[in-house]
Amino acid sequence: MEGDSTQKTAAPVQCANNCGFFGNPLTANYCSKCYRDLYPKKADEKPVQEQAQTVTSSTDLNDNTSESSVEAKKIQSDTTKCFSCSKKVGLLGFKCRCEYVFCSSHRYSDKHECSFDYKTAGKAALAKANPVVSGSKINKI
Repeated sequence: MEGDSTQKTAAPVQCANNCGFFGNPLTANYCSKCYRDLYPKKADEKPVQEQAQTVTSSTDLNDNTSESSVEAKKIQSDTTKCFSCSKKVGLLGFKCRCEYVFCSSHRYSDKHECSFDYKTAGKAALAKANPVVSGSKINKI
């Protein structure tokens, strides 16, 4: 039963960026440092192969639409000030799930126009914490 192993051992692969470290097939054959540099961490990060397919399919769809209809997310350049009122927050700034920093009066999602979907995130957390349990399909004697 030695040939029934489920894991296949593969020869180490050099990083695709030629930095001298070993790459991983899960990170498109990049080492962890090069992968983090090339693909910044996002909340809804998909594997690299799925991102490439999504980009190619979305560019085909967006050829017919105008660029002005696409809404870009604003970037907060100064994280020492509240995103809503520009009040200095110093060390006490509150970072929301929408990735902006707010003062104490704008920290709650109903006090600023929060773009984070709490309902979907809550459903996903519940689904992850409570897997579906189903009975066996075979009747036991």
